[in-house]
Amino acid sequence: MLAFSRFFAHVLCAAIGALLGVSAGGADPALASSSSQVGIRADLDRGVLLPGETQKAYLRIAVTAARRADANRALMNVALVIDRSGSMSSQGRMGNARRAAEMAVDRLSRDDILAVVSYDDRIEVDVPATKVLSPSDVKARIARLSPRGSTAIHAALLAGANEVRKFKSKDRVNRIVLISDGLANVGPSKPSDFESLGRELASEGITVSTIGLGNGYNEDLMAGLARSADGGHVFVQESADLAAFLAREFDDVAGTIGQEAEIIIKVKDGVRPLRSLGREARMEADRIVYRVGALYGGVEQVLLAEVEIAPASKNGEATVAEIEIAYTDARSGRRAEAHGSATVRFDSDKTAVEKSTNAIVMRDVTTLLSREARQEAVKLRDAGRLDEARAKFEANASYLRKQQREFDSNNEYAPLVNELKASEAAAAPAAQSAEGWSKARKTQRATDGNSFGASQKY
Repeated sequence: MLAFSRFFAHVLCAAIGALLGVSAGGADPALASSSSQVGIRADLDRGVLLPGETQKAYLRIAVTAARRADANRALMNVALVIDRSGSMSSQGRMGNARRAAEMAVDRLSRDDILAVVSYDDRIEVDVPATKVLSPSDVKARIARLSPRGSTAIHAALLAGANEVRKFKSKDRVNRIVLISDGLANVGPSKPSDFESLGRELASEGITVSTIGLGNGYNEDLMAGLARSADGGHVFVQESADLAAFLAREFDDVAGTIGQEAEIIIKVKDGVRPLRSLGREARMEADRIVYRVGALYGGVEQVLLAEVEIAPASKNGEATVAEIEIAYTDARSGRRAEAHGSATVRFDSDKTAVEKSTNAIVMRDVTTLLSREARQEAVKLRDAGRLDEARAKFEANASYLRKQQREFDSNNEYAPLVNELKASEAAAAPAAQSAEGWSKARKTQRATDGNSFGASQKY
């Protein structure tokens, strides 16, 4: 029977359009692709496995899209949905939101499409979806936004979606960016309502990213919406920083290479999928299926799964999995594919097995296991079990420091660094008050999501 091991595949160069794979045992390249834009790298947490015993392992798939020259970037179809409720009058938030939106206009070309929707308890389409032929006219309309009223987020998102649908096409990046500092208090208001909406929009090919301003917004709602719609979520404490965060989001959008991606890992006999870490997946007896809303140029989209590997009868190598990726090219609108295979080396030499631990895989495994632990600690804190929650955050921080010493000695791997900061912040004395926890809780949800401009996304 066969079993997984580390499988390698990466893009050598978009110009030659080849994907090469390197097995854990240094075998010949084994991965070829019909796409010059997208590459696959696949590894297990150990590069060598013992035959003759059942074992569990973590499988990491990294999908990397090649960067396009600016002249060939994807065209955008974006709706900015901006909170203008009364709370936006504090700390200069409305003014900073206007300036951030105006900055976004300056980053668009004449062929891009932009809509601006503002909302309180009323919904206004300030700039109907249109090509940005007159940036000064668009900015003049944005400049008239002023705070007032309550917060009808759900209806505003529906209005933004309607604007995106007017020009939605497979050769444009179709995106909603929501900016809010408050709670949904008009219309649907539960996080589950927004997660359902996010899934519906994602099924249409519309992704949603969210920006939470200050300490007053509902982080479960905003983060859940972004996660279900396969977008990013950030917590912006100082509204003056809003433009910088929005710029990173627009850089991601402009760098989109593929959309509506489906990644299928077909396992061979002897390998059983157990669970996915950090992202929902369809787990079947012989395959793991992931759906990813967007592939960004120069960014690793990391997928992690735990698998069970049945005993192998002898030492040696075997093909153990096939990988298929299908996505819509964001520039041409056509479907493209990439294909790969994975091999494993079985070896009875226990020393070889011990030395084969893959630090790259373990950094991401640590990141996503830490994320699970933090989410459990948040539940404890929400239930009023303060001491237990703090102890769990502290234990998680200790675990992260240990893993950093082993797999990230320079403490430079951003996801691990952010995980440690989030756990330390939640365990700190300042986070034990109601006000301090409000800020720390938002940091937890933001760390759970995909940051704008990050070089890895989960």
